Amino acid sequence: MSGRYHVRDIRIERNVPVPMRDGVRLFADIYRPDTEEEFPVLLMRTPYNKEDAQTMNYAHPSWYAQHGYVVVVQDTRGRWASEGDFDPYRKEREDGFDTIEWAAALPHVIPKVGMYGFSYVGAVQWLAALERPPHLICIAPGMIGSDAYQGKTYRSGAFSLALIQSWVLFIGENHALRSQRDDWTQTLSSLASSVQNLYKSLPLKEAFPEELAPYYQEWLKYFTRGEYWASQSLRENYNSIEVPALHLGGWYDIFLDGTIENFLGVRQGGGTQTARDNQYLLLEPWYHMPWSRYVGELDFGPEAVNRIDQIQLKWFNRWLKEDHGAWEGVPPVRYFLMGENKWKSADQWPLPEAEETPFYLHSTSRANSINGDGRLDLNKPSDEHPDIYVYHPSIPVPALGGRSGAVPDLTPMGPKNQLPIEIRNDVLIYTSEVLTEDLTIAGDLGAVLYASTTAEDTDFVVKLVDVYPDGRAINIAEGIVRASFRHSLEHPEPVTPGEVVRYEISLGATANVFLKGHAIRVDITSSLFPTFDRNPNRFKEPGEVKETDFLTATQTIYHEAQYPSHVLLPWIKNKN
Repeated sequence: MSGRYHVRDIRIERNVPVPMRDGVRLFADIYRPDTEEEFPVLLMRTPYNKEDAQTMNYAHPSWYAQHGYVVVVQDTRGRWASEGDFDPYRKEREDGFDTIEWAAALPHVIPKVGMYGFSYVGAVQWLAALERPPHLICIAPGMIGSDAYQGKTYRSGAFSLALIQSWVLFIGENHALRSQRDDWTQTLSSLASSVQNLYKSLPLKEAFPEELAPYYQEWLKYFTRGEYWASQSLRENYNSIEVPALHLGGWYDIFLDGTIENFLGVRQGGGTQTARDNQYLLLEPWYHMPWSRYVGELDFGPEAVNRIDQIQLKWFNRWLKEDHGAWEGVPPVRYFLMGENKWKSADQWPLPEAEETPFYLHSTSRANSINGDGRLDLNKPSDEHPDIYVYHPSIPVPALGGRSGAVPDLTPMGPKNQLPIEIRNDVLIYTSEVLTEDLTIAGDLGAVLYASTTAEDTDFVVKLVDVYPDGRAINIAEGIVRASFRHSLEHPEPVTPGEVVRYEISLGATANVFLKGHAIRVDITSSLFPTFDRNPNRFKEPGEVKETDFLTATQTIYHEAQYPSHVLLPWIKNKN
């Protein structure tokens, strides 16, 4: 039911219908100062229930209203109070345009609209901006990527299992209730009670009833990046973005790479000079949610406290209230330097002073586990025997922390001690000497592996780790490649068993100081479960894999003059 009431000088109107161009009504709650003055609009469009707009990361909408904004929080199509059918992202461009123009015409409103929110709520900002609504002035998308395929649903061919299945599980609850399907509700309840069993269940295509989440079936069906994904991508459409944007990313968020790409893409190719000149990037040490100084097993200190509401208020005051002083002097890039746990500023990203430096793998063919003799240094290898390990998908290496989405209770996220997996022989460990001085990296990380496998397809995972003086091994970043996608995301092809292949693996971006007394470590294995699905060591569609498809693969990692496997670290050698 719609209604109005007052909360400390704030007037709230519930369930206001917003007509879309096709006649569907989407419902919104409106928070406004209890006065007849006019104020600009802040809009949040969410599939996660407009009554929970505060979530764990933002202040309640009434806080923004108390600072002089009319705040509109809307359930997206087919969600909660809104009419229509939910089909992720499909109608968000048009619905976003219609809602923005409707909000700009509300009584006692200055016809200027800004949008905020993270994850899916960040995606709808970009999708609305692509339609160029006349009254959209600025956006503040948090933790959202540039491409629906790469970096979200898949990464270099590997399916983002924990993120996607936990999201479908979460999003499906409201759909089951709206449909009055007790069987769906019971199914979801059973899956939620043992989410780890859900991740292990095969084949993946049978995880959810098809009617409950048809989009999940589509995502598995289109396991290569083709037109299906390109039509949903932002990265091909930066020239349609005409508004300033405040990009918020997290070093432990799955969408980190896409967040940075969006910043760079609009800065270089946005549709207006105003857009190109007013892209700002804020990189925190956080994971997807909640946002806090306490991330995983680390405390990043008082500078990592969540202050996003105060920052956004300054941002919106600049663009919606024309308070130029509110944003004066803010650099284009602000990033949190982990280890030192301090904020740094820059005019661009990547940092020009960061030198891409290779650190090479070495061993006497016994780098298996923390008990092995794997080494990491700046010297190119000469005559060295390779390292060998065995990967079987029935006993995958578990993901301890890392970059994922959703919440930590459901998916591996954040910095964690890696020692529980580094004792395994199917994990190769390469560790530097203890550092005699601080070593700072900031920028994009990569790895070049020369590897062979006995399988026709397999995965390789590379992880960068900070080793503390007390022995803790804290993950900084990780990357994965599905061997069949080594040349192309569009056209996978099996590998030739036994052939030495050069793999280039992105580990994403980071900024970290390896402190004096610490060491740098690289872990290599063939699974990161359940962050990504298990490769059966067969060339098969991910949705079709059954346990009976599992094969054992013997993996060989080469580090010699002809095949110098290494990681590439953006080393800042003359840090101020």
